[in-house]
Amino acid sequence: MVQAKIRRAEQSDLEEVLDLWVEMMTYHVQLDPRLRPSPDGREHFRSTLQEWMSDDRCCVLVADEGAQLVGYTIGRLSENPPVMEPRLFGHVSDICVAPAWRRKGIARQMFAALRQWLKQQGATTVQLHVAAQNPGAQSFWREMGFSPFMTCMWLDLEPQEPEQSSGPGSREH
Repeated sequence: MVQAKIRRAEQSDLEEVLDLWVEMMTYHVQLDPRLRPSPDGREHFRSTLQEWMSDDRCCVLVADEGAQLVGYTIGRLSENPPVMEPRLFGHVSDICVAPAWRRKGIARQMFAALRQWLKQQGATTVQLHVAAQNPGAQSFWREMGFSPFMTCMWLDLEPQEPEQSSGPGSREH
């Protein structure tokens, strides 16, 4: 297990975090095309990341190994509607480790630091979304103590027509 230095992200980390985000999104699109970012997604994420880095209700952490940034995670404080408890909860938006550094304990270290920050802010629970087509991430989060809570469903209101085949066994209408 590698002992990476986990610290708050700084403006000078922005490009490396964006590069990791692009790598993570490329991976997710391969798992499920519905997870594709917009054509200008990197720039939108850049401005969102800059906002989060200066927001007291957000925590953007990075993992350094030597002089190399090898991972990042983002957590923030969120509120349930007034009819639900607990009112305040933590939300993990992202966690990403560079491919060459995976399975070395870095994601665990980043989540431990993020979890501590969320507790210090008064959160008593943490929520996150994990792609249905990403069993590796699901396994990781279960190992961190998470359990299924809600199911997110998807419906295309303008479904794509299946391609028609005129080959053997096809039916022409």
